[in-house]
Amino acid sequence: MSSKEELYKVLLETSPYGTLFFVYGVCIECNHKAITLLGCERNHLIGASLDEISGDESSALIDLKLQLKRAVNSDQKRLQWHCPQPSGDSVDIDLCIESVPNNPREFVVTLIEARDNQVAQPVPESQPTPQVQNIPEEPAAELPASEPEQQLHVAMDAAAEVVEESPVESVVEPVKEEITELEQTLSEPLPESADSRQTHQERVFDGLTKLPNRQFLIEALDKYFDSTRDREICGALLMIDLDNFKDINDSWGHTVGDQVVKKVGSAIAHIVRGDNVLARLGGDEFVLFIPQISDSVSQAAWDAQAMAEKVRESIATPIFIDGHELILTASIGIALLTDRELTSERALQYADSAMYESKRKGRNGIAFFDPYITEKAQRQIGLNIRLRKALDNQEFALYIQPQIEVGTGRVMGGEALLRWVNTEKSHNMPSEFIPVLESSGLIVNVGHWVIRTACEYLRNFIDEGLWRDGMQMGINISPRQFRDPQLLEVVQHSITSYNVDPRHLNFEVTENLLIEDVDEVVSKMKAIKSLGSCFSIDDFGIGYSSMIYLKRLPFDHLKIDREFIRNIHRDPESRGVVEAIMAVSRQYGLQVIAEGVENAEALNVLTKVGCDSYQGAHYSMPVPVDRFRELLVA
Repeated sequence: MSSKEELYKVLLETSPYGTLFFVYGVCIECNHKAITLLGCERNHLIGASLDEISGDESSALIDLKLQLKRAVNSDQKRLQWHCPQPSGDSVDIDLCIESVPNNPREFVVTLIEARDNQVAQPVPESQPTPQVQNIPEEPAAELPASEPEQQLHVAMDAAAEVVEESPVESVVEPVKEEITELEQTLSEPLPESADSRQTHQERVFDGLTKLPNRQFLIEALDKYFDSTRDREICGALLMIDLDNFKDINDSWGHTVGDQVVKKVGSAIAHIVRGDNVLARLGGDEFVLFIPQISDSVSQAAWDAQAMAEKVRESIATPIFIDGHELILTASIGIALLTDRELTSERALQYADSAMYESKRKGRNGIAFFDPYITEKAQRQIGLNIRLRKALDNQEFALYIQPQIEVGTGRVMGGEALLRWVNTEKSHNMPSEFIPVLESSGLIVNVGHWVIRTACEYLRNFIDEGLWRDGMQMGINISPRQFRDPQLLEVVQHSITSYNVDPRHLNFEVTENLLIEDVDEVVSKMKAIKSLGSCFSIDDFGIGYSSMIYLKRLPFDHLKIDREFIRNIHRDPESRGVVEAIMAVSRQYGLQVIAEGVENAEALNVLTKVGCDSYQGAHYSMPVPVDRFRELLVA
């Protein structure tokens, strides 16, 4: 360490103010004062992302993230903050944000306790952004609507409470009188008798969550379209569907599933308010209807996307049930309501199609309605039929892309990649057929074949003296395949059958690994790692819960997604992201592999930032096994 670096460390640790350093929204350095003020451990701060909330973070750290995200988005440099403490009290903090000169993506955050300020400086209020509103309205004691991020924080806290508190009922019951006012504008006059009113309530409200049901939503949409025939409209419909919810019901029963649905309904209900309608259609499916989201279509798309992101964040907050921690994800489809001739059923169909498009792309995402989705679905049906025959017809093959050590230029192993050559000898793009394999469940059987074949290739390379100690073969495990109960057995059987040292196997999972039960996922990963194999997190940087995964799951390697590597030599922003990822990876002791290295300039930058290895067209594209053997010999 240089003398300047040592001086920097001393100044940082002896500062009377809490200090944090962020690069691209990720904290890569902090001092002891910041750790004390935030009531957390250093490993919770280093690697913390403004875009993610994990269950093991202190309430102060979570609230700080929300404050910083709001400040950064509104270009605020200073604000006053009430930092929550474990005792239930709060500490008044002057929050200062300073961008690093010539690099606005890097900034320093200073936490100054109010008693340390000589003169209290007035802090300008940030301009509230237009917020999507919701039924039901919260009591006046709750946070004001001009503090959307604080409302999100309240929603996250509420979603983590025990199920026995019946969170949805606590939100909805106090405002039934307010809802009836909207009902009167949507439907027939309310019945006068108590029995009739109860029957009416049962007709338009969901019995489990007490949210409006499909009938209520249809009436709201009908009223909306009928009243807007003579003017421009710009609304939005968000179809929200939990990913792999069936696994929860199958594993723990429908009682637990109902509890999860109630908690999710509560979490979403907390972040929207006003004259919008949040309804439960049934099962694990919710719809948010926003009658007037913006005055223009382009702005409506941005606002709908922002609201969908908030919904995803609220759903992703960990849920605790019977001692188990669940991290849920959701697929959201958005249909913009700009056609005055649209019908309620057709609008719901559009939103539903968009939601399924989101699932097709890997789940845990957001998609807008595309008129070509129906045509795509028809093509996929035909593709599904052909894929079912492909395994029996031996139409699949494994290609291997070499992985190269940055420092020495030696081949350190390779990634096995699935290819499909159909009976007409034409190649099909993996981006087209792998999602179909995943959605249809065929990926499980195909995945078994990939593991066995990769082990067979390894055995041949070892017998030929081409595979050295320390070399590894990367094998992709999809989310559907990871949940296969036979996965561990298949791995063990393949290793034993081909007498392969398990240390040569590196199983790669993406950030889109859909996790319902973190404990179960960790248990399965540890079981496979106990054989001697390793795990990599693939395509890092483009998913939603990456930092949570790094903290919670036992990874050995991290693969930076090619999107950040392609222009790293001429795009300072891409380089900054890679440097931040490198810093966090070192904190967790992970080896780093860069994907998609296409030229010497990119490799030169990776060498400077300390990347361990790479793969990409600069050295070799994925090649058939015989060509890979030649590269090993060379």
